[in-house]
Amino acid sequence: MDRTIDQQLISLVDKYYMLFMKVKTSLLICLLLGFVASGQSKIAYLSNKSGNFDIHLMDADGSNSKQLTTNLGWDWSPKWNKSLKAILYNSNDTLQKFSIKAIDALGKEVAFDSQALEEVILSPNGTDVLYTLKDKNNRYIGLYSLTNKSNRLLVTHPSYNGRPSWSPSGTTFAFISERDGNPEIYLYILATGAQKRLTQTEKREKYMSWGPKGDLLYYTYHYSDEKDLEHNDIFQVHVDSGSVVQITNDPEFYQEIAVSPDGKQIVFHAKRDGKHQLYTLGTDGKNEQQITSGDSYFGEPEWIPQE
Repeated sequence: MDRTIDQQLISLVDKYYMLFMKVKTSLLICLLLGFVASGQSKIAYLSNKSGNFDIHLMDADGSNSKQLTTNLGWDWSPKWNKSLKAILYNSNDTLQKFSIKAIDALGKEVAFDSQALEEVILSPNGTDVLYTLKDKNNRYIGLYSLTNKSNRLLVTHPSYNGRPSWSPSGTTFAFISERDGNPEIYLYILATGAQKRLTQTEKREKYMSWGPKGDLLYYTYHYSDEKDLEHNDIFQVHVDSGSVVQITNDPEFYQEIAVSPDGKQIVFHAKRDGKHQLYTLGTDGKNEQQITSGDSYFGEPEWIPQE
């Protein structure tokens, strides 16, 4: 009798032990999946699907979209800053009062003093701002220090100089200049003040995005200056060697581009079939995917690392 009870107890213990191990394994898998999901980068973007232009956030495949701003005016140009751990963006209220604001990936406001500047291209470490200054037909690039309030012009060639973009290290920045007759990409080295031309083309480069290591710069090259015949492709240039690799080669049109934090994907805005949508593409030029849909405007994509 006792032996039978002991065997039943052993069987019952074994049963509940196996059940415990299954639950433990399931919980572990859920935790791991949750960790992976939370570590995946998201995409901030501009859209008017709410009725006016606001900043939104979604997963890299276009799912789980969330509206981050609810300004009755117009919000645009979302840019991630790793020092602030926030998205900087431009904002106009209903009275056209301009301001530069910051929010985190949940849409919560982050304190940021733009020093009343009308253009803020914040350095990765959050201490310096690049801006452009217009004078008649020329445009120059300056640097403003948020720490010591100093201000100096860096790019002063009498021509158009604009669209400055910090490298990930913050030691250099790329910009577009027309000093040689058409828009080309140049590199400015902060330590020496040296300026280096990176592209040698007949037409114009426009949109740029850095690879995560800072050795590669991706850009769009426009083959035509005629708006109705616009055709461009995405290229990559090595900032040290100057070697160029063509990423896309098709009649499609590519506008704002952004390279993912792992350097494996490009998200871009394109107008196709009369609609402005967002797409992703491997940095090898393969596996293009449309990630938005509908009749609303979708543009200005920016990767948001999930840490």
